[in-house]
Amino acid sequence: MRRMIKEPMKLSLTPCQLPFRRAISIVSALLVVLTVGCASPRPPRPPSLNLTETVKDLTAERVDNGVRLHWTTPTNSTDKSAVKGAMTADICRIAVAPGTPVPPCTSVQRLQVVPGSSQVTDTLPASLTIGPPAPLAYRVQILNAHGHSAGSSPEAFASAGAAPPPVEQLRAAPSREGAMLEWKQQNTTASVELDRLPVGPNGEVIEPAPPKAAPKSSPRPGGKKADAAKKPPPAPASPPRSLLAAPTAPTEVKLSAPAQPGDPGGTIDATATRGQTYRYTAQRVRSVTLAGHNLELRSSISPPVTVIMRDIFPPQTPSGLEAVPGGATASDRSIDLSWTPNSDAYLAGYFVYRQEIDSNGVVTGTVTRLNTTPVVGPAYRDQTAVAGRRYAYHVTAVDAAGNESAPSAEARETLREQ
Repeated sequence: MRRMIKEPMKLSLTPCQLPFRRAISIVSALLVVLTVGCASPRPPRPPSLNLTETVKDLTAERVDNGVRLHWTTPTNSTDKSAVKGAMTADICRIAVAPGTPVPPCTSVQRLQVVPGSSQVTDTLPASLTIGPPAPLAYRVQILNAHGHSAGSSPEAFASAGAAPPPVEQLRAAPSREGAMLEWKQQNTTASVELDRLPVGPNGEVIEPAPPKAAPKSSPRPGGKKADAAKKPPPAPASPPRSLLAAPTAPTEVKLSAPAQPGDPGGTIDATATRGQTYRYTAQRVRSVTLAGHNLELRSSISPPVTVIMRDIFPPQTPSGLEAVPGGATASDRSIDLSWTPNSDAYLAGYFVYRQEIDSNGVVTGTVTRLNTTPVVGPAYRDQTAVAGRRYAYHVTAVDAAGNESAPSAEARETLREQ
């Protein structure tokens, strides 16, 4: 019996079936690629709501019958991208009446804003500008183009109630002690704050320059910061707005009238520099403490006055003049003079004058100035005196502008013969 051997079956494809097989291979490969790519999928990013970041630096200042609000409108949205579309600031106010529950924050104003410094004045209704001080609270929120916001700012506080009366009839004049400022007295306990700005040669007020931002250090390639030795020095701090600022610096200076009962009606700006021109304005300020907050009520600002600090005032008259014989030998005999030093800030020195006295004790002859240039110190040696003659001396003080004081009291002395 013969054993039958089975041969494997051979599958043969027709030419029409070959493209179909290739298509199946391509689809299988694509499925493998998609399967591998989905092994570690990234989380989907939510769409941006374009909500502007909340305001963080709202401030409020009560001036006359309004409250000045200032803040910085953010440049970014809450997802750290640039703000898109128009922005609207919605300002609300809370006025708390004594003995009543705290009301909700009522919207009082809306305005279009752009990123950066923003400010507006809330004009108070008449009911909030009379009577004793009372607390006010403000918030601001930035709405996007669809009217949505990320929330309100922290509260900023001001005071309702009657503002102090404005400063009237402000006037300024130069004096030897400084700029003399006077105004109409009022029956009020509010202090007076004066604001001074220098005026340039062209008559224009020199506004204070904004403080410069400190330069940022440039990183090196690779993310490392530059060496400290190569960093530019930090910018100097802007001078304070106080009497400690240099009098000639183009900065705003705040002055306050001396504290005393009632309205003093005037003060002297002893820091005003001779030869300079200044513009002054005045404002009354009342300080109050409400709900634990130290607040101020300010009057409206007075019309400005300008004063030219002309240097026409002579120094103080010297005092304490004394004369004594001096010199140890006949060749250097003299009459030595001394006096109390003058403390004038613009003092250049002193002139010494001499007259002869006759036998009857009467001053005669012409007055002779002994020095052609001012003596810096409070002393002088007269080496031109003639022995046996009696002299009367007096001194004057002179400043850098050539203004000369009245003569001092006399001092008499005789250069005795050896």
